[in-house]
Amino acid sequence: MPLFFFDVQDGKSHSPDTEGTHYAGALEARADAVRMLVAMAQDEVRDELQSKLSVTVSDESRRPVMEANIDCTIKVF
Repeated sequence: MPLFFFDVQDGKSHSPDTEGTHYAGALEARADAVRMLVAMAQDEVRDELQSKLSVTVSDESRRPVMEANIDCTIKVF
């Protein structure tokens, strides 16, 4: 099973994945990247009114294979 790394950026900090996770393929890794972003967005909206979140997925050789992003903005009227 291929190894994928998920490096996370939340606009304030960058958290590289040093261990990686094995997946059957890129589709499963992509689904997990989306789940990560949704969970991060839920946490962010408690603290910030605007955040740019991203997860970069890399293969075993640390070559980026995909990037997922969410821009979160909350407008209070």
